[in-house]
Amino acid sequence: KIRDVTMAREVGLSLVSSGLSGGLACAALNPLDTLKVRYQVSPGAQGMRAFAGEIIRREGLVGGLWAPGILANSVGIGISSMGRVGAYPYVRDALVGAYGGGERAPKAIMFLAGLVAGGVGYWASSPVYQVKTLAQAEAGLVSEGILETGSRAGRPPAYHTRPLSASLASLARDRALFRGSGALVVRGALLSAGQTTGYDGVKTEARAASLPDGPALHVLASVAGALGAAVFSTPADYVMTRYQNSRDFSSVFDCARHILATEGPLAFYRGFAPFFVRLCPVFVISLPLTEQLRRLCGLGYI
Repeated sequence: KIRDVTMAREVGLSLVSSGLSGGLACAALNPLDTLKVRYQVSPGAQGMRAFAGEIIRREGLVGGLWAPGILANSVGIGISSMGRVGAYPYVRDALVGAYGGGERAPKAIMFLAGLVAGGVGYWASSPVYQVKTLAQAEAGLVSEGILETGSRAGRPPAYHTRPLSASLASLARDRALFRGSGALVVRGALLSAGQTTGYDGVKTEARAASLPDGPALHVLASVAGALGAAVFSTPADYVMTRYQNSRDFSSVFDCARHILATEGPLAFYRGFAPFFVRLCPVFVISLPLTEQLRRLCGLGYI
């Protein structure tokens, strides 16, 4: 029983440290996420820099990019980080034990563990994350209850400027809390698998080469994790954003088929650059911070 209590405490501390780190990092870097979403729902926009400059000029940095969906983003990423980062070491070690592996987890095990942990974490965060995406997608200046700028200009805001609780209640009334959750889970699982393979893979190889496991290595591994996450998950991220912001598609697969037919295969990587640029600083802040919080709690590094 003592061992069970100790393990439960360890897992609990790991989940809390990862959730807190992910939520804080997301709040600090919410402008990058808002820019990515607004760009993805504006197919006619030409050039990321010009698009961002126009938003800041007309709406301001805070109103146009920082404030939209910030609470939902922090809460959603905090929840998903508990699975993607907090639960990952235990899933990985369980899989290594089940397959009779040694001390070094194979890359396939890292990928599979990230896929499982991330999928569960993102499923749990799906309702909050959907509010985040909807609020950011319709972000714009509001005058007398009508949006003057943004992709929904001329219409009243449905989620932008509304409290998180009210937005969740609205989705619940429409029985749409988990609308698009399949795409989010696929996206989150692939993001997590790419991140954990890159991050844990770099750390494992560095330790095998007798390099010290510390903050410098954690930052380097975070960049590799961000690259892996963006490469694997951008197509699913784009499909999810388009599907959740339109009622024109009967399913996620219908949305994906429409994009392929009308925009071509390269369209699935629309927003890759801002997605990577957004993920990189989030991971560089949150993953090393998680490592240090784990160490302070006596858990050791991931």
